[in-house]
Amino acid sequence: MSKTKLIQARLSKGFSQEELADLIGMSQSNYSRRESGRTSITELEWKKIAKELGVNKEVIFEPDEQNKEKRDEINMVYFNIPDFVMEHIELLKKENKKLKEQLKKLKNL
Repeated sequence: MSKTKLIQARLSKGFSQEELADLIGMSQSNYSRRESGRTSITELEWKKIAKELGVNKEVIFEPDEQNKEKRDEINMVYFNIPDFVMEHIELLKKENKKLKEQLKKLKNL
């Protein structure tokens, strides 16, 4: 079950899946699976997505009971990565993006 509210919010902000995925620190293919409902969106991911779209989580949130049941059936183990680690990774990714842009500019000189 696709995330209609999320898709509409992303498109209204003019983001492609790839752009939003990059901003929240995941690949476009992983983001696509979440947006299409094939993979559940974690609480932290909802918060990151809402932040990047400039909306409250409640505006875009749609529950995913179907996927929760699938996870339970498979009996997968999930764990939470501490927020400070995720924030540090996000900062590193943004810095990496800036450095790539600088490198690209230098190559064009």
